[in-house]
Amino acid sequence: METTAGHPSANAQRSSPLPVRLSLAPYEAVSGGFDGAWWPYSRNLIIELPCLVEAMDEAGSITRVIVGIESWPDIPHQVTFGEHTVTAGWFVSGHEQNEIVLCSYLKGFRTILVVPPTTAPGAADWLMSTPVPVDGSRTATELLAIATARADKASHKAARKILAGDVDQRG
Repeated sequence: METTAGHPSANAQRSSPLPVRLSLAPYEAVSGGFDGAWWPYSRNLIIELPCLVEAMDEAGSITRVIVGIESWPDIPHQVTFGEHTVTAGWFVSGHEQNEIVLCSYLKGFRTILVVPPTTAPGAADWLMSTPVPVDGSRTATELLAIATARADKASHKAARKILAGDVDQRG
């Protein structure tokens, strides 16, 4: 497997610690569908992955991840942080791109919805707090579209209230 950036591995360090934006269902609760949602700060897998893996410690030692190649511009073969090394692979084009599969040698794997870093906070909050159907009936793309539509509707509703208030104040 080739790397997308021409390097076999990368050492990761985040300059300032930011809280990991991660929401997980209990491990046994989900069969099919998503096990949770993750809202990274950037599309830099080398920086974001160590934070996610460290937050997933209770899921067992994560040894491999699989991500959407269209969502992450630089996917190294391995990411090393501290004494931990995670092997990275990718989904090809055409596969759902807004998910990450985390593989643990202790607990199997977990599939997490990846909320794009540029997602509006209202939409991201909804995705992070909304239980995902356990039957797998919603894809990541569908969930992101629903969240965006909900956020847009709420934004338009708030704007209408503000405008209505301005009109009432003038009258």
